[in-house]
Amino acid sequence: MARTAARTATTRTVTDINRTAVLDALAQHGPLSRSALRERTGLSSATVERLCAALLDEQLVVRAGVDRSSGGRPSTLLRFAGERRVIVTAEVTAAGPRGMLVGLDGSRTDRLAHAGAPDVDAAGRLEDVLDLVTTLVARAEADGRVCLGVALSVPGVVHADGRVSNSAELGWQQLAVGQIVEHRTGLPTLVENDANAIAFGEWAHGAGSGSHSLVAVVLGVGVGAGIVSDGALVRGARSGAGEIGYLLADRAALGRIFAQQGDLESRIGAVPPRYRGAAGPLDGAGLLAAAAAGDVDARDLAAEVLDHLALAVVALATVIDPEAVVLQGRLPADAGWVVREIEQRLAGRIPFPPTIRTALLGADAALVGVGELMARRTKGSVYLA
Repeated sequence: MARTAARTATTRTVTDINRTAVLDALAQHGPLSRSALRERTGLSSATVERLCAALLDEQLVVRAGVDRSSGGRPSTLLRFAGERRVIVTAEVTAAGPRGMLVGLDGSRTDRLAHAGAPDVDAAGRLEDVLDLVTTLVARAEADGRVCLGVALSVPGVVHADGRVSNSAELGWQQLAVGQIVEHRTGLPTLVENDANAIAFGEWAHGAGSGSHSLVAVVLGVGVGAGIVSDGALVRGARSGAGEIGYLLADRAALGRIFAQQGDLESRIGAVPPRYRGAAGPLDGAGLLAAAAAGDVDARDLAAEVLDHLALAVVALATVIDPEAVVLQGRLPADAGWVVREIEQRLAGRIPFPPTIRTALLGADAALVGVGELMARRTKGSVYLA
């Protein structure tokens, strides 16, 4: 019987794991002295000294004063210089791309937006994205920061290879966005669905921080959901998980064909144009805001929108059973009113109603989400079991 060769970690693998342990300790608990790093990581003095020297040379770690608390010889404190390693992030919408630099320390700088021309086509939208991304790369490199990669949030179906197979909002079909951006910038590029990006951002740094599972329901041109379970995005076999805009509202929907827009989002989108009140033409957020303010003409129509949203939350809650559902996107200023209305519709109708919350990161949610996803990929924060 043939023997299977034993698998052993190479010296490089061990070094990478130890480097990650030191960087994570400094990022989460720093600044720390070398002795404190030894206690936190369990690494030997020689290993900590060698790694710290290398990280100082790479400017991933910088000196941050001295610690005199021990009463003996002062110890040099070290901190993780995450602000010097950045991710170029961009959120792409029909209104045009906007982006910022996200540091490995969580810093958000160099905000930039490009307003899309009213008559811009799909190719023009892509060129706007490339222009914004290359401008941000140049800004980072101008003052010595290192760009680790590019991360994009895009509405529509996005695949693991960075291909956008369908984005009705942008007019992109089977477009290899990730490959195109990588070719232009020379940087590794991540492309993620916008609802997934928002969900991951809120799970990591927002309304879902500390939870094991979360669903973000995003109201935009359509309606979508991002799902996080045990710290990982749920994308599905064909990257279609969370496309709740295609939920069928009743039996009549079985007699129709839905291509670019699903049944649920079609029904929600058809409600605001029916408003004939004094406030004039309203979008979805405006309709909900008018109803929250007591507009009688808006109330019944808003109830229709809220009913559809509640049915979507019911479907998500009964299939996935998340700890929390976070609402984000085109919501009225009094988003708490929307939360209360949905909670009332869920009460007594499903066995385990999730906690309903509004997003904490606001307009930054998608950018923070893709930045966090790319940071985790580039840092290589993976430990061997």
